[in-house]
Amino acid sequence: MNIGIIGLGSIGQMLVKAFCKSGAVAPEELVVFNRTREKADNLRAAYDLKIADTAQAVCNQVDIVFVCTKPLEILPLLRTLSIPAKTHVVSVAAGVSIADLESVHTGSVSKVIPTVTSSELRGVSLFACSERLSSEQREQLKWLLSRIGVAQEIAEEEIETATILTSSAPGLIAGILESYAQAAVRKTPALSIEIAREMLVETMLGTATLLQNEKLGFDQLIERVATKGGITEEGLRVLGKTLPKGFDELFDMTASKHDMLKQMIHKQNSTL
Repeated sequence: MNIGIIGLGSIGQMLVKAFCKSGAVAPEELVVFNRTREKADNLRAAYDLKIADTAQAVCNQVDIVFVCTKPLEILPLLRTLSIPAKTHVVSVAAGVSIADLESVHTGSVSKVIPTVTSSELRGVSLFACSERLSSEQREQLKWLLSRIGVAQEIAEEEIETATILTSSAPGLIAGILESYAQAAVRKTPALSIEIAREMLVETMLGTATLLQNEKLGFDQLIERVATKGGITEEGLRVLGKTLPKGFDELFDMTASKHDMLKQMIHKQNSTL
């Protein structure tokens, strides 16, 4: 199975490294292209992959190609290419719909929303497939993604909300934990920010492991930790005053951003 990756930004590079690290793909089965050659050369120094001179050259020699360019670059790029009908085109860009992809490629198309944590072979990769996909192509994509974490197929209309729980979550969680650590240091300046951060990272890892290994629901873990009238119960009461509203605002903002991006892509597609 030959796999192509067009665009070696953070997501494209992550996919190369994760596929090779997991053993899902042998480096010689990878064909990459990037407008500036340096990134491709750096990857080849670490992995004996193939570098194509053009995006078209990638499409000519692979079974599945991951297009990892910016959202507004996807459709203009694909329109310049002559992609074999047998080639499965996968976009990792937000805002670009399956219908958009089908308008520029006669073969199979899919959307994948990766996560940076796949570099550690953990996390959830979301994917949605067009009806053109064969069962073999769907299983092939699912298998690839499952080697670098959890592959979750999802309806396209659900993918934007789910993205906040997967792809965006590492950054959001890091932001929440940083605020948590900073608040601790404001309360007790003798506690260093470095130690506060280390404590929270280890606690987060332990919490995730406990939830997963014992198959606990969040409510079950809360019940285990929050004794009646105790500090944790009171802490949850304080958070309950502000967190729900904050998360509602987060999802509303995200929906607005996605709508704006989709309108831009629709306008762009109608003028091409």
